[in-house]
Amino acid sequence: MSSFNPERYNKEKQVAIEFFDRNKFITSLSLGRVVFNSDGLFHLVNKNEKHRRDWKDQVKRFQILRYVKPVLEGMRYYQEYRENLENIRIKEHGVPKFVSKHVRYWAFVAVINDKIRIKIILKEVGEGQIIFWSVLPFWKTRQYQGIKLTDLATGDLNAD
Repeated sequence: MSSFNPERYNKEKQVAIEFFDRNKFITSLSLGRVVFNSDGLFHLVNKNEKHRRDWKDQVKRFQILRYVKPVLEGMRYYQEYRENLENIRIKEHGVPKFVSKHVRYWAFVAVINDKIRIKIILKEVGEGQIIFWSVLPFWKTRQYQGIKLTDLATGDLNAD
């Protein structure tokens, strides 16, 4: 396993930040306006508020972020949909607390140039805006003693 490469990491992260700066929102054919805010960027770097993603995982997500705009602007249908009640952290009068909110997720799966398969996840909390939540490579393959092993996304749209 290779060690952390700060130059590569910082370069790819800067490209991702610039993507978010240039694309405050994108119009999706199937869902309308999708907002790109700090929540999505935070989720590319962190699994949740307590755990960061591995730096290689972050770099891969930063690299495939450039495919999000053409996919969302060109796809008429989403492939996955999920809704549930989740405890969402909010601040009320400066004091953090958790409230139960209705949360909806949409996932788009696309194959880019017949070789890269990605999954884009969008999220809506309550009656708020639809936001970009995540992008991930939808499959990874590796070889082990001549056997091809494939890892898929976890299926948990909040965690992916």
